[in-house]
Amino acid sequence: MAETNKRGRKWAPIRPVNTQAGQLAQFLRHHVDASGKTLAVLAGEVGYSKSQVSALLGGRIPPRHFVIALISATVPDPLSERRRADALQLLHDAEHPPRTSAPTVPARTGAVALAQTQADQIQVYERLTRALEQEGELRQAAENSARLIWVLLGMVHRLDDRVRVLSVERDRLAGQVAGGVVEAAEKRLARAEEQKARAESELARAEEKKKQAESLADRLRDEIEALTDELDRLRGDGPSPHDDLPRQDVRLHERPTGDAEADDIDTALARAAAVNDEDSDTIDRISTEITGGPALVETELPGVPDNPPTSSDAANKPAAQLRQEAEAAADRGDAAEAASLYGALAAITSAYLGARHPDTLKLRDAHARWTGQNGDPATARDLHAVLVTDHTRVLGPDHEHTLTSRNNHAHWTGEAGDATTARDLHAALVGDRTRVLGPDHQYTLISRNEHAGWTGDAGDPATARDLYVLLVADCARALGTDHEETLVCRHNRASWTGKAGDPAGARDLFGVVVADRARVLGPDHESTRISRHNHAYWTGRARDPAGARDLCSALVADRIRVLGSDHEDTLDSRHDHAYWTGEAGDPAGARDLFSALVADRIRVLGPDHEDTLYSRHEHAIWTGEAGDPAGARDLFGVLVADRVRVLGPGHEDTLNSRYKHVRWADEADGTA
Repeated sequence: MAETNKRGRKWAPIRPVNTQAGQLAQFLRHHVDASGKTLAVLAGEVGYSKSQVSALLGGRIPPRHFVIALISATVPDPLSERRRADALQLLHDAEHPPRTSAPTVPARTGAVALAQTQADQIQVYERLTRALEQEGELRQAAENSARLIWVLLGMVHRLDDRVRVLSVERDRLAGQVAGGVVEAAEKRLARAEEQKARAESELARAEEKKKQAESLADRLRDEIEALTDELDRLRGDGPSPHDDLPRQDVRLHERPTGDAEADDIDTALARAAAVNDEDSDTIDRISTEITGGPALVETELPGVPDNPPTSSDAANKPAAQLRQEAEAAADRGDAAEAASLYGALAAITSAYLGARHPDTLKLRDAHARWTGQNGDPATARDLHAVLVTDHTRVLGPDHEHTLTSRNNHAHWTGEAGDATTARDLHAALVGDRTRVLGPDHQYTLISRNEHAGWTGDAGDPATARDLYVLLVADCARALGTDHEETLVCRHNRASWTGKAGDPAGARDLFGVVVADRARVLGPDHESTRISRHNHAYWTGRARDPAGARDLCSALVADRIRVLGSDHEDTLDSRHDHAYWTGEAGDPAGARDLFSALVADRIRVLGPDHEDTLYSRHEHAIWTGEAGDPAGARDLFGVLVADRVRVLGPGHEDTLNSRYKHVRWADEADGTA
């Protein structure tokens, strides 16, 4: 193969932890370069960020699943199995480097050096053991605080209700009776208000302690890694000190509880204060050992997303209420509200449980999904990219939730306008789902559907068609001919058959799909109507405009009946009906149908909506075709000005309308 002109990747120098790790890094970098894939593409395929991939290829000892994923992503079959075995052997060698022999020196000098090395080992080992113990204590304190935060949040909201109820009771009694009864009510109210203030104070303490513990634990983790590397460097022949490192048994404090009774609330608050006091002592003691002073807290909550929820009062609502409102918004299809509320929930849960807690991951996924549904696919793509990394880190690359996150990331990558990358991401996912779930699993088949679709959108309709031919057969065998996923794939196969240059084949395939969807789903089902719309379109493209006109006419009537006259799908069918009416030889009928449609689209969508402008373009054309070139000229004159204003002078649609304007102006001058 001739050498290409493609620039090579500029790698950072390899700084290996040992010789074998350096050899592994060189081996993996070679296959990355040979694959031609960028780090951005590889990051999505192996479940790590670009910076993590770069770091793991810089001489560190990577995780086993990273090595396997990287080889799978960069080496094609049938070489991948052999290269994977080579890589895993290099990984084993890096994890178990040979012992270095002591240098040949005079006996006295060697004994002194050995004694010094052993003394250094003992000192580093003691520091490492203490750091591990401290980290375990801090992680336990952070977990205690996280659970205490949830308890205190619930207690504060319950006390809010209690204060409100007692206030109403006090006011009612004050208007009806006097003396000791009212005084007792006031005392109960004062006690509830004092308890609420205590609960809020303990909540603030718990939040502070959680942040302090996490900050110190992260600092200790860096020190532990450095001490581990130092111990590896110092150790010689003999058992590894790592074999005897302490195992931390983290036990969480019993979760405190409280109810509406004041005595029980006092008991619960006392227990909360005790937990806070104990954790505070632990954190301050370890902070003093590490830094020489007590722990200080940052002013910003960690883990809160950069794009906070837009709802002004979301932070003032309890989590349970936010969840109910988010689910209700999702049920009614209110994407903007669902995205905002799930964003608020994700921020709260991230602050109290951590960004990678399973509950947080679920809420972050919902936030990302509804962000995309709300018309922001680029942000949805970016949110899902981070979720892929976090799911991989927490659950592993082969977990079902990780694979689902990769599917969502690929989907919104395509929706954001990058069909080629979406295709490549889905191709990698198909391979992994086939390996993990099996070739006939429904999720594997769904990924193949996505891959085929984005292959077509990336500019290869013939390959998309061929992928769907195979997929339809496998879906029918694995799921059944009437399964919803099988019908979806048959619909897509018909569509890409037409786009690959066979409109008659698409027409025939859609005819069968329409019949089967009507039988299985019902004639008024949305999917049935969509297939009917496509059947009419490809009937017209197969040189049967009269047949397309009649199919569109029937579909318009059914969509008006089921959806209403102003629904977007109804307006789309009316547009196609008008178009095929003209193509079938009735330009005056097409002109009149488009005239009515333009008025309705202006009313429903607005004058500057792309669909409105499109229908105005067709209205002008059929006005001219119906024998009124001057009318067409005038309609195009106004349309060109509007498209320049809305789309810009260089937009394809603007240029098309400008060309038509010139044509009909010439014809109008010729007939004058």
